[in-house]
Amino acid sequence: MKILLFVVALLVPSLAFADEPQPADPVQSAAPVQECVPPPGGRCITKEQLSDIKSALQELDDIHQSPAVLTTDDKITIIQDWKGRVYTNGGQANPIRFKLKIGKTLEREMGMTLQTQIHYRPEPPDPMFRLRVRAQVGLFFPQAIKTLDEKQKRIFDAGIGWDFFHIDDLNAALYTGVNSCGGGLGYDLTKNFGPYVGYSLIYDGFESSLLASVYFSFN
Repeated sequence: MKILLFVVALLVPSLAFADEPQPADPVQSAAPVQECVPPPGGRCITKEQLSDIKSALQELDDIHQSPAVLTTDDKITIIQDWKGRVYTNGGQANPIRFKLKIGKTLEREMGMTLQTQIHYRPEPPDPMFRLRVRAQVGLFFPQAIKTLDEKQKRIFDAGIGWDFFHIDDLNAALYTGVNSCGGGLGYDLTKNFGPYVGYSLIYDGFESSLLASVYFSFN
């Protein structure tokens, strides 16, 4: 009996200690963290990375929806000197500066180098048929030789020449003057001046003569 009481006395304190609540372990009481398991070919990202991706996608959408605007303050300058040489900018030594803007955030400056080619186009030849009006003054050659004859009263004539055909500097023209009319050939010594020799019919007596004159054209 004494031995049984002794055993009971030993068990009572141990049973009371087992019934007392134990302090909770903070590590064991926390909610379990779900581990990120990416799908095949994927990866896990943080909230900060997700925010950056959203901002980048919004920027790309703005770029996609906005038209590209290309502006420049430079000008294409062409210079021709007194020897006919032509100079222009836009080459490697002097590129043209441009500013590219797309959307609200994308803005870039760039230099553009153009491949410059200068072609000279020769002036086309004048057409053979034309109408050039000119003033003429000259003398009737046979009549000038016969100046001693009292009957020769008119040896000079002045009038208008009608240049209608030319090959290079040689030209053909009709002539209407104060004392005669006719036609002949002329030769341009300059752009507007030259000699003329042709046939003339003198009004007074309808006499034929050779007219030698010089002309000055108006066009």
